Amino acid sequence: MKGKKVLSLLCAVTMAATLFSGCGGTKTDSKKSGSAANTASKTSTSAAKTSSTDSNTGVPDTSQHIDITIGGLNLKDSEETNWPTDTVALIEKKFNCSIKFKGYQKDSLNLDLSGENTTDIVQINEDNIDGVLRGKHAVNLEDYKAIAPNIFTDVLSFRNNVMKNFKSDDAKGQYFVTPHVTTDNVKETFGAILPFGYAVRWDLYKEIGTPAITNDDEYIAALKKMKEKYPKTESGDETYAYSIYNDAKLHAYFHKGCLSEGYVNLEGGLYVQNVKTNELVSDIYDVDEGGKVTPFWAGVKFYNKLYREGLLDPDAFITKGEDIQEKYSKGQYLGGQNNWHFGEYNSNERKKDANTLKEFVLLPSYMGWANEPNNAGWSGKYYFVSSHSPNVERAVMVLDYLQSAEVSRETCSGTGERWEVKDGKAVLKDDTKTIKTDGARTDELKKSGIGEKNMYNSIGYEDNAVLADGGMVNLFLADDILVDTLTAAEKDMCETLNVTLPSDLLKNGIAAGKNIDMRDTKSAIRMVLQAAPKDINRIDGNVEEITVKALPSLVMAKTDAEFDAAKAKLMEDLKAANVEKSVNWWKENWNTAVSNLDSMK
Repeated sequence: MKGKKVLSLLCAVTMAATLFSGCGGTKTDSKKSGSAANTASKTSTSAAKTSSTDSNTGVPDTSQHIDITIGGLNLKDSEETNWPTDTVALIEKKFNCSIKFKGYQKDSLNLDLSGENTTDIVQINEDNIDGVLRGKHAVNLEDYKAIAPNIFTDVLSFRNNVMKNFKSDDAKGQYFVTPHVTTDNVKETFGAILPFGYAVRWDLYKEIGTPAITNDDEYIAALKKMKEKYPKTESGDETYAYSIYNDAKLHAYFHKGCLSEGYVNLEGGLYVQNVKTNELVSDIYDVDEGGKVTPFWAGVKFYNKLYREGLLDPDAFITKGEDIQEKYSKGQYLGGQNNWHFGEYNSNERKKDANTLKEFVLLPSYMGWANEPNNAGWSGKYYFVSSHSPNVERAVMVLDYLQSAEVSRETCSGTGERWEVKDGKAVLKDDTKTIKTDGARTDELKKSGIGEKNMYNSIGYEDNAVLADGGMVNLFLADDILVDTLTAAEKDMCETLNVTLPSDLLKNGIAAGKNIDMRDTKSAIRMVLQAAPKDINRIDGNVEEITVKALPSLVMAKTDAEFDAAKAKLMEDLKAANVEKSVNWWKENWNTAVSNLDSMK
């Protein structure tokens, strides 16, 4: 492609970023994008080797079609069908490339990093930061400001400052970006439905009289009644309350407890943050927590109660997330704690009958995972461009575009033909409003890319950010259309429980002082934490391993005395593993991080 044509492309990208961000422009420097003068020699060599910059304009040449791969610990392999989605296809066309996503596990990521053979763009978690920096696996994005207008827009400056000051090397370069940044201009929203809480099969819950569910014990009592109503599926399979997913270490336990007790986890769940007070609490080794019920122990106790009631899937300790989705799809589970495991059950039932009441819905737990001000983006999810990529500049351009308000809107609301600006405000077109709820449009929804998980996990702006066109990133959250997106079961739920939207149950509970959301949570503290040294990482790894091994004796304890004895044994084992050294280090680290963050502001 000729230099002039490439320059036009870059100008178009820059103008789009400015239009959607609503800011007064972006800061750029005079460096050519191929320059890497301030990066380590390994990164510089890689960038120079892969540069295809037009010498006359300083703009990358995108005339050659290439492959760009995006891999991550929280991503999955791209689907063979419905790929590329409409959203991805636009990005491919804009940058003349083919995009594929790859799901990494920790072992496969470490293997690719050591072999300098990762995907072009990589997403990692907190504990990979130090290794990526020491191994010089990431390019310094500041050397590519000329082709990264979205990353370096003023709107994302707080996020960028956190990355430069706390997720960087001694040179204070910027190597990482995070998704879903909460910008200054946001609208408080609870959405139409709740993604987390107490899940119930609405038809069964209605049959048992919609009893009040405000805590775990009331929930278990309701699950027991639903089991009596529906002991087996139509195919003769036994039903259960639900199971435990074992492919995310301790997550199934502390996530359940975070919802019921009002916490958010640090990565791994060994430590948690109180969402109201922002204090750090030792989640597993709770001997010095003054009798607090920590999330991990609330979760373990909950599963133990399910076990004693005969409601826990007997395969609980060998079940993975994909197994849970399969059993949900078959109708074998009656409850749950989040909507990402429901599989195809809801959509399958709506395909059979658009007016079905056989659908999973969620009632509010004590804490609603809503309105968290992620001013520095999602913690524990960091994206970088590999210094070993054969196409560094194109990868930077793609990562930069993923940070744009434009792609954030397209991922959440569909490509441009699915929405329009009316009376000075962006709104969904009428035909788009039902695409998520009409069972006959399931394939169309998948092909559209609306809400596709890999892209959703990668976009730069939070759903409720208000853009320059007056609409939020996620136009499905607009007040005047939320009701129109409800399914028949959700509408029946609202009529039965006397609310306008299912999420009103949480909103009203907060107003009454019975529930909380995350509006007071300082999520950036978790990003400012110092990386744990090797001895602390070794202790924490042992703590996790010892705890995982102790779980069956806790969950399957037949009496309270047996449970207490199993917990006491675990506490002894953890103390012997030097857990108290870890607790002291993390609490001191936390207090320092709070102080550093306050001083930066």
